[in-house]
Parts: sequence; structure tokens; C-alpha cells
Amino acid sequence: MNERSPALLVIGVHREELAFGRSVADSLDHEQVAVLEIPEGLSGQRPLPDQLFRYEAVHQALYLQLLPHVCGHYRLLIDLHTGFDTHGPSADLITADPSLQQCLRTALDQASNHRTEQVRVVPIGTRGTESTRTVIPMQIWNNPAFVYVGIELYLPDERADWAEALSLAHRLIELILGCRTSSVPTRQ
Repeated sequence: MNERSPALLVIGVHREELAFGRSVADSLDHEQVAVLEIPEGLSGQRPLPDQLFRYEAVHQALYLQLLPHVCGHYRLLIDLHTGFDTHGPSADLITADPSLQQCLRTALDQASNHRTEQVRVVPIGTRGTESTRTVIPMQIWNNPAFVYVGIELYLPDERADWAEALSLAHRLIELILGCRTSSVPTRQ
């Protein structure tokens, strides 16, 4: 990790996402974004109902272990995840920071790339119909020491189409960094 970087990218929270995360990490300027790889993350497979409590507890514990890596070292935590969409790539950008949400929406509206039309900014932990719920602990997504942004990048089914998904992930991280440096975060 390069602790002089303004942001920390976390990859591999779910082990099935690690290969894509490594590809994204390889494309980044490590003076701008340090990378923390979770080499043996959790399974991203949906747990059975009788396994849900344990899965959520382990998931939260894994995220809480990120705090010493982020607090006092980085002002931005980018958490990369993947899903699948045959019409992808597309993405959701998830954050609790209202000023970052607005900056991201504006930047996406101004972007000329057609793929940015398939990117949504999703508030987390706020009230309203557009907000989302997560098992990620509040100490991570609403921490006064840093801003959290989750990227859920939906990949096409074919690995051959990953080039476009990698390009989108790279552009989104640059967009997040640009918004983060151009705005002062606000807290709820």
C-alpha cells in the first residue's frame, strides 16, 4: 500500500471478485490510489437462510478490520464489487456523502460516453425510496474520518467483454477521485 495516495481501493472482499479487482488495480495510478487486496475473502454466493446470521457477522467483522488501514491514512475508501448483467457493463456508485453524490451525478450527466448512461448513483443509509440498505457496518460507510464509495460493477457474461468493463471501472474511479478533490464532503 502507498499511504501517500489520497484513496484506498479494496478488492477481493468476495473472493469471486478478486480476479477482476486485480485487473482494475493494475490499470490505476498508484500515486492516486493505493490497493488493499483481501486474498481470501468471503464467498459472494447467497447464503442459505440458516447460514445468513453467520455470513453477515463474518462480513461485518471483515469490514471492521479495514478501519486501521483507512483511518488516519486515507480520506477515501473505494470498495470494488462485481455482479453480472448480460447487457453490461453497467455500475452502481454507492455512497452516503451527499456532496459526492451530487458531484458524481453531475459528472455522469456531462460525460460523453454511452456507458455512463448505465451508471447510477445510489445513496446509502439515507431515508427515501432511492436509498439502499447494506450489511456493511455504519462505521465504514458513514465514518467522519473518510468517505466510502462502493462500486458495484456489473460485468457481461463473457470474460472476453471484460475490456470494456475494465475501462468503465477505471473511468469511474477517476471520476470519484475528481469529485473527491473538487468537493468537501458533508456528513449526515
